[in-house]
Amino acid sequence: MKKLLLLLSALLIMASLTGNASAFFIDFEDGSDGIMGVNDIEDVSFQIYNGSLPLYGDSRTNKYSTTSDDLGYGNGIFHHNGNLWLWAGMAADATGVKVDFDNNDGTWFQTGYSSTSAFYIDAFLTDGSKVTVKGNANTSQPMDFLRVDASAGLFIDYVVLHDSGNQWLVDDMSGDTSIGATVPEPATMLLFGIGIIGLAGINRRKQ
Repeated sequence: MKKLLLLLSALLIMASLTGNASAFFIDFEDGSDGIMGVNDIEDVSFQIYNGSLPLYGDSRTNKYSTTSDDLGYGNGIFHHNGNLWLWAGMAADATGVKVDFDNNDGTWFQTGYSSTSAFYIDAFLTDGSKVTVKGNANTSQPMDFLRVDASAGLFIDYVVLHDSGNQWLVDDMSGDTSIGATVPEPATMLLFGIGIIGLAGINRRKQ
């Protein structure tokens, strides 16, 4: 019986270590105000439709009408977390910002946003179809989140973030790729915990 418990515990731990999802999270806190937005997430890139990159904004400069929800400073209408966020820049128009999954391998994408009008994520899938999710205008209140998922059997090629007039910012962006940083799923962590408990129980019996 002890050998069986030991074997089951070992299998559960192995399953937990190999059952991870590949995911990324970008809070933009590694940038500088006014600098073109370059992230360090492999397999994901940004651009706006005139070929330029979107820009970092830093609320500590007091140049923007922004409020940091989690740090508690500022009194502007656009809300975000931390100090920095991403926007299209003054030169952009309502066509928005493109977030490209370089290997066409995304299954979901999510971002926080603050916008004076309805905000959209248009996800262009690998079969040429498009999935759109829409959020309501939400200035002067905490940042909202929008998520889009690829249809079954398909992947996200790229997404476009936009409103109707280039008056928005985004922050705390996440999604998954085949190369993104490994993040354990909740079910995986549960399996890991069960395995550890099983080993602990075996150890107590031996003592």
